Amino acid sequence: MDVLSEIVSAKRLEIERAIAKKPLEMLKEEAAKFHSQRRPFRTLFDTGDVLIAEIKPRSPSEGTLIKHSPLEIADIYAKSEANVISVLTDAKYFGGSLDLLKDVRSRVPQAVLRKDFIVDEYQVYESLLSGADSFLLIAAILDKDSLADFIELGKSLGLDALVEVHDEADLDKAASAGATVLGINNRDLKTLKTDLAVTEELMPHVPEGLVCISESGIYTAEDARRVRACGVRGILVGTSILQSPDPLAKISELKKALTT
Repeated sequence: MDVLSEIVSAKRLEIERAIAKKPLEMLKEEAAKFHSQRRPFRTLFDTGDVLIAEIKPRSPSEGTLIKHSPLEIADIYAKSEANVISVLTDAKYFGGSLDLLKDVRSRVPQAVLRKDFIVDEYQVYESLLSGADSFLLIAAILDKDSLADFIELGKSLGLDALVEVHDEADLDKAASAGATVLGINNRDLKTLKTDLAVTEELMPHVPEGLVCISESGIYTAEDARRVRACGVRGILVGTSILQSPDPLAKISELKKALTT
């Protein structure tokens, strides 16, 4: 079993346990009464290039990335030039949680992206109720119908979906499912290998009108300029910021590189 399949299998079991504790109907009732001021995500791309800074306590490929409290990172990001804050909410493999997302949301002025392995509508409702403004969908782990359903469900709840793709099959699926923002993941989630050439190879095949960002493997200003030259409208960066001795300076460096 590859890494992605292992994570998805564990995620399905996790959702079963969550539903046993709180049925979907209860979440839907809470969602109907839930009111929170939404922060823009999709429309950010209409005004300029977007940098998404990630809070990721650990990862299968890098190990521990945040040695102290993730909320210390949130406080730094709140003062940064980042446009969006991405929060990993998977606990088993990435050390995150929905409670972390809620805490981050309360501390930052930026839009918040929930990043997880979403395979059930239950998780879309969770995203809303935890304060997310947008949520990640991974094309490789969903069929076209499920992908389209989750995108539409998100719209109905006021949430934008960032649809992650890694190859042309993913791209075709995402486009036909109605995605409006694509994240080209330079990391192969099955092997965890990363190559910025993935963005370079996929961008010529992206249908006109779809907004794209590049994710993973972006460490330097040169990396940011390289993917920006392909036509992406933003980048999602976690590891290089979290490992930097000066996260604010690293974010500023990468943000500047997107526009120069």
